[in-house]
Amino acid sequence: MKNIYKTISRRLILSIMLLVSCVFFIGMSFGPEEAADKAPPPTVSETATQASEPTVSAPETEPPPDGDVTDGPWASAHFLMDEYACDCAGDCDGWPAEMDPELLERIEALRMACGQPVIITSGVRCAARNEEVGGVAWSFHKKGMAADLYCPGMGIGDLAAQAQETGLNILPYYSSGYIHVELPLS
Repeated sequence: MKNIYKTISRRLILSIMLLVSCVFFIGMSFGPEEAADKAPPPTVSETATQASEPTVSAPETEPPPDGDVTDGPWASAHFLMDEYACDCAGDCDGWPAEMDPELLERIEALRMACGQPVIITSGVRCAARNEEVGGVAWSFHKKGMAADLYCPGMGIGDLAAQAQETGLNILPYYSSGYIHVELPLS
């Protein structure tokens, strides 16, 4: 009788492992694909000078839906600076480093390209918060040069491809539902 339960347990575990592997590989196959002959994306300054791209210099004037945070300085037309602040439990003042202005411009360009809200889940981090979330010691978050984000209703692969088109380096986290974006090294 014990052998029957043992056999069933093994088969169940193997089936679950096979199912999880299939889901993982299917998710990876829908990720962003890079074409070998694709030209490099334009820089933020080149994008801003193109006439077809509207530039937005002020926040939207429409009142936000109830419950939205609108107090404080704006990082760009669609993002408050507070959205990028460290969310530690009081280990810092929220700003262990300044956010890189180029990153803010590119995330705003990503938001404009998506045509819908983009949610920042993590911006700048202090060392304590970075360690708490399992970030690497050399994390760009600690320098204000990275952010984690998602766009409700948009697939991670599509968002990652759009982020690459705005000139951001990306690391998609398909299973967690967000992407890590950072500035390319100069």
